[in-house]
Amino acid sequence: MRYMGPFLRINSLTEQNIKNQLFHLSKEAMKHIVLHTGGGLTTSRKDFKIKNLHQSELNLIKGSYPLICIYKKADPKISSDSKLLWDIKELKKDVLISSNAFMSLALLELSDYYSKFKDLDESKYSHCGLYAKLTKRQLQFYFSYLRDENGVFVDKANITPEDENELKFENKYAEFKFSDQSFLMAAFYKASLYEDKDSEEFKNFSLDILNMFKNYKDELYNLNMDEIIKLALGFNIMYEYYKDEDVKFILLDLLELIQENYEEYTILQKKRKFENQCLCSLNYIMFYKNTGILKFKDLYSSIYESILNLYNEDLSLFIKDTDKDKMVYSAEEINLYIMCLLAYNKFFSEENSNSESNENRILLNVFKKQLVESGIISSWPEAPSLDDRERYINFSLNSEDLLDEDNFKMNSIPTPESIEISPVFLKEIKFSERKGIFKTPKDSFYSEKNMFIFFLYIFLNNHESF
Repeated sequence: MRYMGPFLRINSLTEQNIKNQLFHLSKEAMKHIVLHTGGGLTTSRKDFKIKNLHQSELNLIKGSYPLICIYKKADPKISSDSKLLWDIKELKKDVLISSNAFMSLALLELSDYYSKFKDLDESKYSHCGLYAKLTKRQLQFYFSYLRDENGVFVDKANITPEDENELKFENKYAEFKFSDQSFLMAAFYKASLYEDKDSEEFKNFSLDILNMFKNYKDELYNLNMDEIIKLALGFNIMYEYYKDEDVKFILLDLLELIQENYEEYTILQKKRKFENQCLCSLNYIMFYKNTGILKFKDLYSSIYESILNLYNEDLSLFIKDTDKDKMVYSAEEINLYIMCLLAYNKFFSEENSNSESNENRILLNVFKKQLVESGIISSWPEAPSLDDRERYINFSLNSEDLLDEDNFKMNSIPTPESIEISPVFLKEIKFSERKGIFKTPKDSFYSEKNMFIFFLYIFLNNHESF
């Protein structure tokens, strides 16, 4: 009978449990990766201009290795001598703009989250200031080292010799991505909202990027659909922070362009269809949330129905509508599917008020089988202790507000400390239909995948988009 507990818990999960668990995973994984692993270029307490940090903020990074940029790839295994560092020899020292933009955006969103602890818990509240100041340090680094001769942000590789202190980078690719510029436009603007002596500079630089988009607006319509969908996401994030009419009109044009070409694109691009289907639906519902334009709620609903229909009742998982690799799932595909399902109840609550609805059942089954049981998550951070305010509704510490552990993690996934592997999403998993099991994935960390997923869970949670 000792196995009945976990079985009953996973079958009694609610949608809110899933939201809470994914937010907890993302929040704690970001803290772990950014402050402790050394998975990129690091800074130190001395480099932080200590006078700008309060002692409580300094205490949070004592003995840690805060990142000012994150590398493309790493082995997520951590050392066994109580440190959490990754093996530096396993780091692929490419610096991708998208990875770093999402890292900085996630930290800024977490700064907002920890601001709620003001006058409640000084240690928790200190994360608010630390994350905001660390992010500004990161953005200053990107500005100085990750732009080309034309001033646009580009992916680069760190080629600094080990015996030299002066950093050296070389361009990784010849062309820049408009979407990368949009993500950093949003990050610089968001950082400017944390007022200090640099805030005006950050805001002005963000608006300079916006002016670039306005000046080159016609070129945006000639981009491929993959890039347009990502660019729309960047503008959706920016519009969440800056309710400007120019941002709104560019975003509206992009979304209407996506709508006009969506059907043809999904037919021609079978292999990439699913991930971008989900991104399109999230773009539509985010825009609807901020504008109330019903057309985009309907567009979301239309895509939602098509991805819901991919669910296979017999296997309890969704099967992609592709020409090949139907049973190979990337981390992005699984998580975007879950995000799309989570958004449905938020904006269609009247139509889907029954907690036992078909949609909720599919959500719970996909979460259980394709996320929890598949092995695509290497480890899961421990739940907060009973004396931690995060363990309580509204951080109250009142016994009647105590949240069950299944609001934070599933016991079936080990903690980072127990198996010495960081809490990350692995690259992909493959389901064997003949055996009815997922094949064990290779331990790996790809920053572009992880920062994107963690940011979206934090962002959508903070802004009540699901």
